[in-house]
Amino acid sequence: MSWPIRPMTLVVGGVVPPDDVVGRLREAEEVLATLPTGGSVLVGDRRHGKTSLSRLVQRSAAAQGAMVVAVSAERETYAEFITAMASELARLDPAWAKELAKWRLTVTAGPVKLERAGQAAAALDDLLHRAMDRARGRLLALFVDEVTILARNLERQNPGTGDSFLHLLRRFRQENTGRIATVLSGSIGFHHVSADAPSSVNDVPKIAVGPIRSDHAAYLAECLLLGSDTPAVDPPAVAAAIAAAAENVPYYIQHLVAAARNHWLNTSEPPDVTLIAGLMTEAIESPYDPWDLRHYRDRLTHYYGFNAAVIAKVLDVYAYSDEPLTVDTALLRLHSEGLALDRAHPVIDFAG
Repeated sequence: MSWPIRPMTLVVGGVVPPDDVVGRLREAEEVLATLPTGGSVLVGDRRHGKTSLSRLVQRSAAAQGAMVVAVSAERETYAEFITAMASELARLDPAWAKELAKWRLTVTAGPVKLERAGQAAAALDDLLHRAMDRARGRLLALFVDEVTILARNLERQNPGTGDSFLHLLRRFRQENTGRIATVLSGSIGFHHVSADAPSSVNDVPKIAVGPIRSDHAAYLAECLLLGSDTPAVDPPAVAAAIAAAAENVPYYIQHLVAAARNHWLNTSEPPDVTLIAGLMTEAIESPYDPWDLRHYRDRLTHYYGFNAAVIAKVLDVYAYSDEPLTVDTALLRLHSEGLALDRAHPVIDFAG
């Protein structure tokens, strides 16, 4: 990296300031380029930085003149989501707050009360139209985080409503190209909502958010070491070791730098390269699970129900492999583990 090393604030599991988001310039430019034609979907595993990328793009979009609205769809009901969106619009435009307060009162406490999915969808439709009108010719850039969580919750409460919610967003961006764009993200895939849900985003590009480049990751680690006042032995080498151990995922780089800092504070020994692997092993084996790694197994039951145990074995087979596996090879290895499956088994859709 040719960038000068500068101190960055250690943020473990919190919100990273946009100025400290490293290695996402290409993805940010890709997302920005999609806004005039309807937006995009950010795809990637949990904790890979979708929210940080979204915040970076929001700032750039606002600087380019867009009316940026960011809201989380990690809600149980349609009403909660619509209310949260109305509150965010009021915050962005205080002059509109009084009118929005009356609107909220009408749809949540009046004769409608958002008691039915159809009424809630109509209220969201109305709110989006109002927001586009309020943008006064500017692009309305709607960033919705955890969109699949609300869709899945709606689908479980009343089959079909989750799909309807996602298709409403699709209809809006298709009918109002150049006026509204949606940037959607979530920690669960659209296929976990319903079989039809993936079709609700097949009109916009999917932008993968994964690990950052190794040189970017090492740069981030060294800046965090400096910002946390951790006097590492040979900082560039320690930073590179941290990046490699974290597999270039910023979230885990933050955790490893924090662990290195704690080692320094507890022992007065500056961390060196040989320490890093031990810090990672300690986190993985700790009964307190400081990185919340159990989530990756606990979520299987939540996502796959009665297929969870089989999915866990499939994942283990792939995890222990040093190379990509064909379905037939995976089935053979599963058989050797005492799990006899054939190509007709439903989980093969996931393995393939």
